[in-house]
Amino acid sequence: MKNFTNKFGYLVIMCIILLVATPLFVKEWSAEQKDVLNSFEKYIAANLQGNVEEVMSYFHPKFSGWDYAQTHPLNKDAAHEFIEDIFKNNKMLKFECDPLEIQVEGNFAILHLNYEEILKDSTGKEISFSGHWSATMLKQDNKWVFISWSWKENQ
Repeated sequence: MKNFTNKFGYLVIMCIILLVATPLFVKEWSAEQKDVLNSFEKYIAANLQGNVEEVMSYFHPKFSGWDYAQTHPLNKDAAHEFIEDIFKNNKMLKFECDPLEIQVEGNFAILHLNYEEILKDSTGKEISFSGHWSATMLKQDNKWVFISWSWKENQ
């Protein structure tokens, strides 16, 4: 019985520690940071809808970005072609992200996040991806748009 009491006591202590520590890890974003996240969420919603034109409205004309598997960055036109191809052959089923850091300086923002997405390809097969994404955004006409990004898929 004494052993059970000791284990129960440890369990209670661990629960208290978790309850007290959890609020320390909850992110509180400023109004500026929330504005960046709101634009990002709208961008993702357009992806989930497969709306190429709405997705592309979140790209600055001088966009340049890449994933680490590519040998060269994509400009806006190449990104448009890539996104059209992805939407033609796949449907995004899910995109979840964990924003880790958002820095806002005037009309520039840097967004770092972890992500997980699930696509369904033309054969009906679901494909899961996860990784890290960093984006530089510019506020243009009251909307945050991508001017650059890079991401790396987890292996």
